[in-house]
Formats: sequence, C-alpha cells, structure tokens
Amino acid sequence: MVTILPRPAASGAAEAIRRPRQKRSQQRFEAILDSADRLLETLEPAQISIYTLAEEAGLSAPSIYHFFPDAGQVFVALAERYTQEFIELLDKPVPAGINTWQGYLAARYAHGREHYNAHTAARRLLLGSGLSATIRARDLENDRVIAERSMAELTRLFDIAPSADLVERFTELLVINDAIWTLSVHRHGVITDAYEEQARRAREAYARTFLPEYLPLRAAAEQAA
Repeated sequence: MVTILPRPAASGAAEAIRRPRQKRSQQRFEAILDSADRLLETLEPAQISIYTLAEEAGLSAPSIYHFFPDAGQVFVALAERYTQEFIELLDKPVPAGINTWQGYLAARYAHGREHYNAHTAARRLLLGSGLSATIRARDLENDRVIAERSMAELTRLFDIAPSADLVERFTELLVINDAIWTLSVHRHGVITDAYEEQARRAREAYARTFLPEYLPLRAAAEQAA
C-alpha cells in the first residue's frame, strides 16, 4: 500500500474535512464517499448537494455535515481516494516482454487510461467538470508520488541512474499527458483511441528531451559488466 503525500499545513479547504479515527465513523465516512461515487456516474458535481448525498447514503444531512462542510469537500475526499487507486496501479506487474522505455511508458499509461475509462466518476472529478482548484492542487502533489514510483521502476528495469531531476521530468510528463486526456474527456466523455495516440506521441517526444532513444536493460548491462 502506497501512502499519499502528507497534506501541507495550509491546505485550506482539504483541512475543513473532519477525518474520523474510530472504525464506525470511518465506515460512515467511506459510505458517504461510496454514495458520491455512485451519484457521479449519472450526475454532474453541481447537481449533487449534501441532501442528495444523504438520500443516496441513507443518512441524515447532519451526519454528512459532521464530516464535510459542503458537498465540494466530499468530492475532494473522493478525489483523494481515486488518486490512491491510480498510485496502486503501479503495484501491477509490468507486462512481460517490455524491453524499451517507450514500451514501459505505453504499458503504464494504458493501465491509467483503462481505469479512467472504466470509472465515470473518476473522469469527472480528475479530468472533467468536477475538477476544482483544490482537487487540482492535490492531484499535482500526488503526481510527484507517481513520478517517484515510475522513476524507481524505470531505473530498476533499465540501466539509468535515479535522480531528483528525473522525478521532476516524470512529473511534467504526467501533467502533459493529463492535459490531452482532459481534452478528450471534455469533447468525448472518455479517453478515445485517437487522443491516446496523441498523448503517446507527446509523452515520447517530451521523454526524448531527457532520455536517450535506447536504454539497455539493467539485467543485460549487469551481465555485460
């Protein structure tokens, strides 16, 4: 299990959420997020209120206000859950036969695209109409977590040294990719094949500014040494 980066002390709206510690309260907190997830499959965030959530969850409105000052903060907490799911996608094994960094990027971003296209609510909150300034700020923070994991995996597979600079470049790569995916979601509701192809070209073009065209596999480099 990978932990999302600690929230900064001055995170503002995100800190307005009252996060439970007791098991029963945690279950109620998660049930509220589950309700928001279900509602976002068919409704836009602007159509969902505390009272809509209360009805869906089978709770009273005060029960939800106990944790969240407004519906927007429910979406912030739900976006954090989605981000954690994307981080955990990196726990999936890399497909067999990957022998280039281009193939590695394609495989990892394919996992992300599949997850987005299978979850309407996640697309709405992280790439679509529900993307607020607070959610965007948290998402950018967690891009660095994903970038760190990606760098660790790349340097384990290929003969390249880890560095803080490489983490920064991978973070930028994520931002570039998400911009194209966001445009696809805005225009078509999903990440289409055509837009994924454009995202792939952009990823590889930018990656070539800091990676050589060919990286030897680490196992082969070690064997040669």
